[in-house]
Formats: sequence, structure tokens, C-alpha cells
Amino acid sequence: MKVWIIEDERALAQGLKTAFERRGYESRTASGLKGLNSMMDQESPEIVFLDVRLDDGDGLKGLPHILQASPEAKVIVMTAFGDSALVVRAIREGAFNYLDKPFPLEAAMNMAQRASEAIALARRVSRMETSRAVSLIGSSRAVKEIGGFVEKVSRHEDVNVLIRGESGTGKEVVARMIHGASGSSGEFVAINCAAIPESLLEAELFGSRKGAYTGASTDKRGLVELADGGTLFLDEIGDMPTSLQSKMLRFLDSRSLRPLGSSREIQVSLRVVCATCANLEDRISSGAFRKDLYYRIAMLPIELPPLRERGRDALELLEHFIVLYSDRLGRPPLIPSSDVEEVFLSYRWPGNVRELKNLVERLFILKDQRDRTISLKDLPQEMLDAMPTDRESESRHETDGRPLQRQLDDFEKELLTQALSDSGGNRTRAASSLGLSRYALLRRLQKHGLD
Repeated sequence: MKVWIIEDERALAQGLKTAFERRGYESRTASGLKGLNSMMDQESPEIVFLDVRLDDGDGLKGLPHILQASPEAKVIVMTAFGDSALVVRAIREGAFNYLDKPFPLEAAMNMAQRASEAIALARRVSRMETSRAVSLIGSSRAVKEIGGFVEKVSRHEDVNVLIRGESGTGKEVVARMIHGASGSSGEFVAINCAAIPESLLEAELFGSRKGAYTGASTDKRGLVELADGGTLFLDEIGDMPTSLQSKMLRFLDSRSLRPLGSSREIQVSLRVVCATCANLEDRISSGAFRKDLYYRIAMLPIELPPLRERGRDALELLEHFIVLYSDRLGRPPLIPSSDVEEVFLSYRWPGNVRELKNLVERLFILKDQRDRTISLKDLPQEMLDAMPTDRESESRHETDGRPLQRQLDDFEKELLTQALSDSGGNRTRAASSLGLSRYALLRRLQKHGLD
């Protein structure tokens, strides 16, 4: 566990740092908010002892930044006697606990131990929830083939897997399925190669030794070493800096690593799963990605199909997420109308499964709890406008040049009424005359009370 001490009393900060290091903690100190912010630019904290009165400002102003950078972090505020109002404020803003100054050293050790246990418990619960939740929903042929691939690959250690697919298709879900099916005792460790600054990525992956770079005041284990015996998931591998690709190639060949600032090799055994939505062949052609690294990570490749190619899986996913958010929010399940089901089957889902999941969550949040039916009026207008129209409606759309969605709201109802009248009440022809899909028309009729 990493312990940070943010304290402007130098003797107290150094005494705590020494005591924690003797107990096996990685420890760093800062004398104020500026030092705290500098440390957070380099890594995320786990346990923070935070003085509320610092030379350069109110220590509690750093609390939200700490919890935003590391939601699992436990912050213990340190106060002088009589600061009860500050303690209440700190707890309300997310502090784990507090210590009144002056406090015995053992009190700080006990507090760090309790924080460590709370973090470890939260991580165990998270792993359990993840292992229960991780599955690829659907009964399409594509999903069955992916399941077969996962079953075969998970039997082997020290293999490299490349998962390709559009954003939102479930690449990390499949990676976690492989890890879960393997039964390995090691951790599933994920890193997004596009989300970490190039200057920090190597240290995050391979670790570093004290003094290896500015700010490296202690030894730091890398994510590769943390994943020993388990699975390392490298998301957005196509965005890995070229300067690091040669070191990654060497690691994949030898399963050994050398932390920054160290002369000693560390041997590990783990499964490496890479994922990308980028066209790696194009990146190889442009020189942004090494061809030999591509062949190494693509030892076992699999392509995840977009949701639009998975048939009725969209309805199975809809049912799954309805149950998920019903349980999570303590609300009765929503019931989709037959029109909504048709839209779900016909829609192109550019955001894939992630888009569908977000839509269901939004429905639970925004719908009146007394209305359990998902109807067309509940779906986003842009979703219905994207539905295909027939050839006649396309021709009409081109000739009048005024698609309905551009009309003012106060004119829309008049247009709908006139179109229904001209078509003798036939909604399909009315939709065609307006250049809309039938579902988009029905939603607008419901919105104006014309249904």
C-alpha cells in the first residue's frame, strides 16, 4: 500500500514516513497543496494522511481532487483539538476518518491498517461483482463462436491475445471472460495505453526504482509485475508510443522485465490480452506501429462483430440491462413496446453495446416511475431519424428539401395532421410523404397526442 503524508510540520511528516516504511508501506511526503498536486500528476494515492491547515491553504480543498483521481483512496484528515466543524465537513466530503493532534504513532499505524483492510475488501468485492457480471449476452452464432474461443484460449498461460472490434463491442468483457475462465489465482490488471502520458507509461507498466526519475522517492512495482500469475489487459494497444513498442516486444518474447533504474531482470508468467479499435495495418504502413510487435500480439486474434450484425442479440441485451438497472435502482422492470423492439432490431447502433446500455440507464432515470412501458416517444429523436426510409420517401425528401426534423415545433403538428389527412389515415404513406421512417412518425404523433 502507498501512504502519502501531506503535512507542513517537517518533523511530524518525516517521523510518520519513517514509521510507515518500517511497516512495509511505500511512503511519500508533501508540505502543502502544491506538492500534493505534483504527486498526483505522477501517480494515484491509496492512503493519504492530510493536514487540514497547511502553509499554502486549506488542506480540505485537496480532498475532492484526491478522491477524483483515486476513488478507492482512503483519506485520514489530521486536525488540532477544537476543529470539530472541520472534521464534520471532511467526513461529508468523503474522508475515511480523522486523527486529533497530537496523536500517538500507534494510532496512525492502526488507522493505516484499517484503511488498508477497507481498500482490500472493496477490491475483493469488486472482483467478485466483476466475475459474476462478466459475460457476453446473446445467442447469435457470433457470440457462441466467441465463447468457444474463450474456452480454448483460457486453458493456456503465457499466451498473447489480440481482440479487435469497434468501440463499445465488449473487448474488455471478453478479456475478463478469458481471465475468469482460466481459474488463475493472479490479478486481472488493465491499462489504457491511450490514457496515460507517454512519460509515465513505461514506469506504470514495468515499475521503477527509487531515484530513477524526478519524483521517484520509493520503489514502485509496475502493472506487469502486479499481473504475474494472472492477466495483463492492454487496451488501445494501437496508441502505444513507438518508443515503448520495442521494450514491449522484448517483454512478450521473454516474459521478463527490468524496472526503470534497475539492473536486475524480473521473470513473470502471465497472459497478455491486447485490444484495439484502430486499423493496425494502416498504422504499420504509416510507421506508427511495429510490424513485428503486431505479429507477436496477434498470436491468437479474434474480431468482435458490431451489434448491428448480431441480430436479435439487441433484444436480449435490452432485457439484460433492464433487469440490471431494475435491481440496481430498486425500480420495477420496464417493458418495451413492439414498436420499440422493431427499432432496436433495425437500428445501426454506432456505439454498439455501450450505446444500448447507456440508453437503458437513461430510460430508468428519466421516465416517470408510474409509466413502465418504453414507447417510441421515450427514444432519442436522432435514433429514430437514423432509421431507414423506403425509396419513395427518399425521393420525396430530395424534392421538397424540407425534412420534418427541421421544422419549428409549432408547425410540426400541422404538418403531421395534413400528412395523415392526405394519406387517408395511412401512417406508412404519411411517413413516406414526410421523408420519415414509420417509427419516427409514430413518435412524433405520440408527442403531439395524435396517436
